[in-house]
Amino acid sequence: MNGATDRLLTPWRRSAGATAGLYLYFVRLAFLKFLAYRLRYYTGVVSYTVFVTGHYYIYTALFASAVAESAAGTIGGLTLPEMITYVAVSWIGRSFYFNNIHRDLSRMIQEGEIGVQLVKPYHLQTVMLFEAVGESGFRLMMFTLPIMVVVVPLFGIQGPPSPDLYAWTFLSFTLALLIFSQLNFLVGCLAFGMKNIQGVLRAQMVSNDFMTGVVVPFTFFPGWFQTVMAWLPFQYISYVPVTIYLGKRTGPELHQAILVQLAWAVGLFVVGRLVWRRAVRGVIVQGG
Repeated sequence: MNGATDRLLTPWRRSAGATAGLYLYFVRLAFLKFLAYRLRYYTGVVSYTVFVTGHYYIYTALFASAVAESAAGTIGGLTLPEMITYVAVSWIGRSFYFNNIHRDLSRMIQEGEIGVQLVKPYHLQTVMLFEAVGESGFRLMMFTLPIMVVVVPLFGIQGPPSPDLYAWTFLSFTLALLIFSQLNFLVGCLAFGMKNIQGVLRAQMVSNDFMTGVVVPFTFFPGWFQTVMAWLPFQYISYVPVTIYLGKRTGPELHQAILVQLAWAVGLFVVGRLVWRRAVRGVIVQGG
């Protein structure tokens, strides 16, 4: 009798293969979900082209007025063609790794949906990460590639100095996706304590492209600013992948940049796990 009871009370466990299959299924679901709303991304191709165009004329005017004073013909270590390529690749990369995990998570917390998520047999942090991968797969095919088709010939974007840098750049932007997703997850977790993080989300939206180097390369800033940013993960979202594309990081420096990106991705995932574990202890779900 006791043996039969023990068998009945054996906790349910999912195999590692089934767990991997479950989370990979969320990649497919996210891809199909965004595919259903693909028309709105066509307007994004126009808006990203406008962003690149605006920066093209700003930096063209800047180089025209300032390069005459520079014997090397560079600003911040970049020539004008490299600067135009920097801007274009930055926005192309942003179209790939961008997601709204922070907004989705804060909405779940504010609307009480988080209670339903907590009883489901998966970890929401991992689910949102895999959904971000599925979204980026969709973005790569339906958003990033169309932007490249328009922007690259329109502004005469340079290729990298070596063909193998295409693969290194893609790997770097893939790691940037993981870093960006985990930072967004941590921002979304603020809603557990603050309830309403709209102000935080607006501040992040304004500062994000600046902090990641999409708008201005870090080499344009004073040395102390570059030193501070070197200790933070933001430059690994856009600045580092683009400098890899431009061939500014080669050999050991390139490998070191990729390893640091991987370390930030893993480290932020672990921090997110710890923050989540602590945050959900204080969750009280009322009603039903």
